[in-house]
Amino acid sequence: MKRFLRTNSFIFGILCVVALAALVPELGGSDSVLPIGFLRLAGVFLIFFNQGVVLPGEELRRGFLEWKLHLYVQLCTYLLFPLLVGMGLWASSALFVQQDLRLGFLFLAFLPTTVTSAVALVSLGEGNVTGALFNCTLSSIIGVFWVPVMAVVFMGVGGGDDQIALGGMLGNIAATILLPLLLGQLTRPWLKTVFGGHKVFIRRFNSGVILFIVWAAFCQSFLRDVWTRVSGFDLGFTLIGVIVTLLAGSGLVWLGSGRIGFPDASRITALYCGGQKSIAMGLPLSVMIFSGAGFEYELSLVVLPLLLYHPAQLILGGWLVPRFQRFATRP
Repeated sequence: MKRFLRTNSFIFGILCVVALAALVPELGGSDSVLPIGFLRLAGVFLIFFNQGVVLPGEELRRGFLEWKLHLYVQLCTYLLFPLLVGMGLWASSALFVQQDLRLGFLFLAFLPTTVTSAVALVSLGEGNVTGALFNCTLSSIIGVFWVPVMAVVFMGVGGGDDQIALGGMLGNIAATILLPLLLGQLTRPWLKTVFGGHKVFIRRFNSGVILFIVWAAFCQSFLRDVWTRVSGFDLGFTLIGVIVTLLAGSGLVWLGSGRIGFPDASRITALYCGGQKSIAMGLPLSVMIFSGAGFEYELSLVVLPLLLYHPAQLILGGWLVPRFQRFATRP
């Protein structure tokens, strides 16, 4: 039981902060005694500073030899998943009409791959760890620029003047995400040993900031009575859509890697790095993009597909690990 609780502590944390937001939504509202906006931006800044310190930039220099694997993973992350989600939204347009949830699926599709869990699962599954480190690092860097641009081009963020909206959004992202990421990389030679000795604390701090963002978003949604305006059908459809997206996307990544002829270890890396989405990057980006949009979005609904996708990908990834271990040691 202790192991189960420890393994799924973040998922239980999400459930707890949602329950707290439902009980005391005023604490996270605009009239709260807490400086919600400042704490949220400061937390995002520190998350990406920590990310900059722990991202192994040297892996980018070592990993160019496996360029076919890297190209395949990035195409799956930034092209295959948006196409898959786009086709699903088009096919379900007559049934699934809740705009914030539909927007949330698009946002999910454009996100970069996760870093920590993907590398850990690749390692446990006897995959290509160096390739995983390279792709996760590269995907995080691309995602900082890619997601805001896609938000303007495909998600309608910014209202009438997309150029001004994109410029302001990129300016905010540069100050809150790129700057700390760069500072973290610059100070990495001196801090990586310190951070390496406090991995658990850093991970818990980052998780705490993400839980705070989730809590603040759900406080706002409960204050606006958003959940009374969302049907059970839409919520159920969202859950089914997330599961179908994960299974279909991961299956296509796996089959495609076999068609190309990647070795077994690289196929495992492609599956985990090409089929996962980063909640650590997604939630901070959602704050920067949708809080400053030209018209109002309900952030708690926009991030709901991501909040469901995160535990689903961990469950699938963990279920596959022992199978990949047998797969890697077969004659």
